[in-house]
Amino acid sequence: MLKNKLKIIALLMVIILTLMIPIVRAEDNEAEGQTTNEQVTQEQTVENQTAEDQAVVEGAEEQATENAVTQENYKQGDVYLTGDEVTIDYIIDGNLFVIANTVNINSQIGGDAFIIANNVFVNESGYVFSNLFTLSNNVNINGVVYDLYAYSTNSVNVNGYIYRDVRIATNNFTLAGTIGRNAYLNVDNMNISTASTDEQGNSITAQGTIYGDLNYTAKQEISVPEGVVVGTTNYTQESSTSSASIQTYILSLGRFLVAAVVIWLLCLWLAPKFLDRTNYIITKKLPSTIGLGILSPIILLVASAILILLEITSTVAGLGLMILVTVSILSTFIFAIAINNLICNKLKVEKTIGKLGILILTTAVLWLIYLIPVVGTIISIISIILGIGILINGILLSNKNIDFSENTSEKSKTEKVKAEKTDKNDKKDKKSKKENK
Repeated sequence: MLKNKLKIIALLMVIILTLMIPIVRAEDNEAEGQTTNEQVTQEQTVENQTAEDQAVVEGAEEQATENAVTQENYKQGDVYLTGDEVTIDYIIDGNLFVIANTVNINSQIGGDAFIIANNVFVNESGYVFSNLFTLSNNVNINGVVYDLYAYSTNSVNVNGYIYRDVRIATNNFTLAGTIGRNAYLNVDNMNISTASTDEQGNSITAQGTIYGDLNYTAKQEISVPEGVVVGTTNYTQESSTSSASIQTYILSLGRFLVAAVVIWLLCLWLAPKFLDRTNYIITKKLPSTIGLGILSPIILLVASAILILLEITSTVAGLGLMILVTVSILSTFIFAIAINNLICNKLKVEKTIGKLGILILTTAVLWLIYLIPVVGTIISIISIILGIGILINGILLSNKNIDFSENTSEKSKTEKVKAEKTDKNDKKDKKSKKENK
């Protein structure tokens, strides 16, 4: 059950990540779908990659094969890991989900890798056969990755090989390896190294190469060495004001969505019955919910003030105020979850993934409503009052033996109808028997 929860969190991470990373323009997508002379030339160039780049890939594949033969540990299926430092030195025939401080990948990952960490290292023996999605502070790719999607607050360094595309948003991007197709970057600084040798002709630094197009957004144009980009280089100037405001809104929405989903998952895991009670509370206990949402904070504030005046119980008063602040923060998300449950019941959505999708939409709509002047403030206050009332009412009703499912009345009606039909059929049978006699 915990695996499914982590998978849902990782799925949300991917959704937020795609919102944060620059979106490919429509004309670019159309151009990819058409066969032009430039693309044909580009494909031929990719096919004729240098022996050095091909050797890097073949070496990584050989290393991965050796790992497959010699590694004793083998994980089949998806793997979920947390901790301070996580090291993957065994083969994973499935997807990888990690939340940690430092992540080291020293072996092959058969599926996608979803990583939230401070530092991410795909070492020389690391091989991600599919996509790498990561939210991190620093990313270092020395092995092989199929596609890279990274949002990094500090740096992304690619010294290995990316088979296809990279989509990266970071402050500092360094390329000393190879990108097999296109690069879509949103960066402050970019450094693509060029090949250099010593007096004996030994290589000192490798040349970074992009075999497709380089599309980057930055505050000012960055010098790109000649010969490192096989395709075209496209620069888009970043507007500091608009980009900052858009990024602020995106991060705010992302935090709001993540908080709502995490609280919903915790309720689903620790208190699933509470989610069933929310529909009953909204539909059957709305007046008491509003009353509890208004009176409870007032009573708690008055009680805390009295305890503070008594001095001896000031610690208890501080604890009460902390509880009030915590409940007030949670109330907005509890309200969103309750509305989501109500919508899911009306639409007869029963699958967890479907409920998650509707929760994301519901929470996003509420977040947009909160941005509306005056109206958003009023709705926000109402959601806090109802959220507190739903939370307290749910606790009060926890010890009562009530069937909180919304379909209870419908089930009872159908049962009554069935009972009446059976009675009628019994009476008809008795009459027919009497007539036969």
